[in-house]
Parts: sequence; C-alpha cells; structure tokens
Amino acid sequence: MQVLSIKELEKDIITNLREEDDFREFLNENSNKELKFDNHYTGSKELEEMDEFAEETVIDYLEELSNMEVISDEDENNYLKDLREADKEKVIVKNLNEVASIAFNYVKNGIAYMDVVQEGTVGLIKAVDYFDPDRNGDFKNYSKYWIAREIVLYIENKVADIRNEFKNFFKNKKENFGKEHHHEHEEEMHHDEVYLKEEDLLPTVEAIEKREKMVEKRIDFFSLENRLSERQIEVLNYYFGFGKDKRYSIFEIEDVLKLESGQGENLFQSALLILSTVEGKMFL
Repeated sequence: MQVLSIKELEKDIITNLREEDDFREFLNENSNKELKFDNHYTGSKELEEMDEFAEETVIDYLEELSNMEVISDEDENNYLKDLREADKEKVIVKNLNEVASIAFNYVKNGIAYMDVVQEGTVGLIKAVDYFDPDRNGDFKNYSKYWIAREIVLYIENKVADIRNEFKNFFKNKKENFGKEHHHEHEEEMHHDEVYLKEEDLLPTVEAIEKREKMVEKRIDFFSLENRLSERQIEVLNYYFGFGKDKRYSIFEIEDVLKLESGQGENLFQSALLILSTVEGKMFL
C-alpha cells in the first residue's frame, strides 16, 4: 500500500481541501494510500520533575476508552455495508480510541486536548456518514483522513483568528502612533518605581512593523510544535492500548521501548499533565 504523510495531507487540507465535497473527491482518489502520522511536530523536552498531577477529566476519559467493550472487526464491517443509525453509533464508539490517539499529535500551545478530541470526533462521524465500502477501501484508514481534516481545520482557523487579532492591534498602533496620551495616574508614580511601558517596546513605526512581521511569521499552523514528545505519545498509546494488542503496564512499556527504570513513569505523568493543561502564552 502506498503511504501519504500527514504533513502532506495537512498542506493539502489548508490550501486546497477546505470544502467537504473537494475532500470527498480527494479521498475517492487517494484513500487507498495509508495515512502515516510521523510526529513531525514533536521535539519538546520532557519534564524532568513532576510537582503536579493531571486533571482527572482527561484521565477518566482515556481510561473509559481503553476499558470500553466494543464491537468486533467483523461486526463493524457488516455494519458499514448497510449502516443504520443504531449501527453508526456502534462504529463511532469502536473508533473513539483512534480519535484520542491521533489527537496526541495535535496538543499544541494554546490548544486544549479535549477540544482536539471533540473536533476529531466530528471527523469520525463524517467518515461514518460518507464511507462507501466499494470506493473507499479500509474504513480505519479512511476515517483517519477525516479525523485529521477536522482537527487541522480547527487549529488553522483558531490560529487565523489570533493572527487577525494581532494584525488589527498593529494596524491600530500604527494609525494612532504618537497620539496616545499617558494616563493621569502615571504622573503620580513614585520615583523609585520602574514600569516598562508599551512605547518602550514599540518606540517607532518601524519597530511596530518589525514586530508585526515577526508575529505573522510565527503565528502559523506549520510553525507550531506539539507539546508532547514522540516518546510521550508512544508511552500513552501503549499504556491505554490505542492501536496495540493490549494495554501495557509501565514496566512492560519500559521494556518494549528500552527505557531506564522509572523513565516510563516520568514520561507518562508528564504527558498527562500536558494533556490536562493549556499554555496561556501561545506564541511567546
């Protein structure tokens, strides 16, 4: 089977495949290619020490998925041949762990993991609605395309909104440059207190334009790195059994991944903390 990199698909989604009809046509021609998630945005450093524990909401959700009794592959294939509403729900439930696993690849700064899961679930539902066994081949691979599409568009749209907010901010700063007045209370500051004012950071129109270009370059979908490292994603998938033959204990994970004793627990706990938090400073 031919392979399509997720990086290639992301570029196509953002530039050419925003419309569902275009994406469906693309899948009719390419769903025979295996979609490969290659963790191309990972590279963050794992936390060395853990002083906090992950929020229970995320842990409970992942535990529920990993322990859920689902239909067999044979039943899934039968349901997909003649989908009724009740059968659709069973197929969706069976594949929720795929959504959770793919979402690990999109835990970026300022992006909440459960929001990514929600968007990925929308993609899974669309995959079930649109799937044609005669044209689209393997459902699991087909559904990955839709899950990735919805997640990518969600993040891209969020990034675009933030980029526009910055553009409006800098536009306003340039239009009103030199017109701003200090507030009266600033004159009442004590002489021994030092405050960094906005004009210290943006003293000229040229400085504003330079900052504007820098921000626009950095606020881009392809500039965002995943907050989870590749090893953390591997540990999570093994621990919860996503895409594996079973759930693995921390000891078994350390053995499979050839980690030092205690390193598996460290990676697991730090990954859960990341999944349960959203970094407020998105692009700093």
